[in-house]
Amino acid sequence: MRPLLPILCLALAAAGQERDLGYEKAQKIAFVVGNSAYPKWPLRNPANDARSVAQSLTELGFRTETAIDLSLPNLDRAISKFVGQVKAGDVAMFYYAGHGIQIEGENYLVPVDFNAKDETDAKYAAYSASRVQERLEKAGARVILVVLDACRNNPFQSTRSAGGGLAAMGSGKGTLIAFATAPGKTADDNPNGSNGLFTSHLITALREPGLSLDQVFNRVRERVYTDSKGRQVPWTVSSVIGDVYLRPGAAATMSPPAPANPLARISSTPVAERIAPVQRTADLSGGTAALERGDFQTAIQQAQDVLRGDPQNKDALHLLTSGYYRTQQWNLFVPTAKQALRAGDTLQFLLGHHHTLTGIHAAVLTVTREKVEFKSLQGQCNQPPVSVPLKSLQNAQAVTSQQGEIFLNVKLLDEKSKQRNFNFADADSTVSQNSSGLPQVISPPKAAQLLQSIAAVLIGAQLPQ
Repeated sequence: MRPLLPILCLALAAAGQERDLGYEKAQKIAFVVGNSAYPKWPLRNPANDARSVAQSLTELGFRTETAIDLSLPNLDRAISKFVGQVKAGDVAMFYYAGHGIQIEGENYLVPVDFNAKDETDAKYAAYSASRVQERLEKAGARVILVVLDACRNNPFQSTRSAGGGLAAMGSGKGTLIAFATAPGKTADDNPNGSNGLFTSHLITALREPGLSLDQVFNRVRERVYTDSKGRQVPWTVSSVIGDVYLRPGAAATMSPPAPANPLARISSTPVAERIAPVQRTADLSGGTAALERGDFQTAIQQAQDVLRGDPQNKDALHLLTSGYYRTQQWNLFVPTAKQALRAGDTLQFLLGHHHTLTGIHAAVLTVTREKVEFKSLQGQCNQPPVSVPLKSLQNAQAVTSQQGEIFLNVKLLDEKSKQRNFNFADADSTVSQNSSGLPQVISPPKAAQLLQSIAAVLIGAQLPQ
């Protein structure tokens, strides 16, 4: 059997639980910078932001250093000291609040002594954000978080290639990069508050128990989008493998998102809820509880124990299917999901229903051994609900658009034998605008395999038992 994907955790496991993660011995280390005192372009909140984030990270068990209003030489020395403390296997976080500038597609952190006359000077008068990332990756940190609240109302736009915000950045394995707003956009310094808009919501999310790293930034994105009335959309790029939990405990239930943000319901919904729960038998209650708290190996093991004596136990098959789904073991998820359907289970997937002109919104795709159903979770969708026999499924496959978007394409015959065509995105996708002004779906790295696996389950459900 293929070994389980590791579930990455930034907090120590609860007493009595064993996790083969290697994180218990790894240090959690953070360097937090807040630059506010710019002589020409002062900012109100970065220094406060840095102190607030540092306090939150200390509460999470990070060894945290904080620096305020650094000149370029001091910023260089401080980053070198921080990187020098990072060892192989560590969890390392770099947070920066202040001015940032984009020049020729490269992002630079602006020190308080910045005094460049032109683009050439600017490159040497600021600190490259990519350099921070590269140095941490070379130091061997196992999980790297780079958080840049560095695109405040940008005063550095005197030259053609100095953009009004930061540029997109790529991430290496184990790295998550978070921006306060989308590439090329500027963020709100929130002059009426004690923290910038992005950081104020980041601090709140860091204090919420039971959230994975992805869920933390998804909630930040939703809340910033809502508070800014859609003007600011935080952006993340991640190549972190598995689920990283910042604070243990049960996650609080999210209130329904504002209607203006159709993506929020998708992004903020825990993965555990993306396969519908079923009524459990008493002997599986421990496994179900383990799944809910993120102890996937225990959940999988209990389901397997039950199935050894009862291979067609529907509840055990559902629990095992959910465990494989949560750990992204797609080669095991697909055959187990098919077996669960044959045993009479119902699988329900939360996905992003795609519209060419308006982006994506939350929808549910349900499959049993008898039928397949579609239901929008947003009232404005122009596709009415569908519930048809499974034989009405014409095709299901993962496809890639000309813009590189990854979708699950499902073709159904409705009650009137009219073909209906649906495109679904991974629920953790985000949306930006392409050069034509149309929404473009940006999917996480897992999207292709996830959507291919769901397609295989749909097609496999039609095969003779």
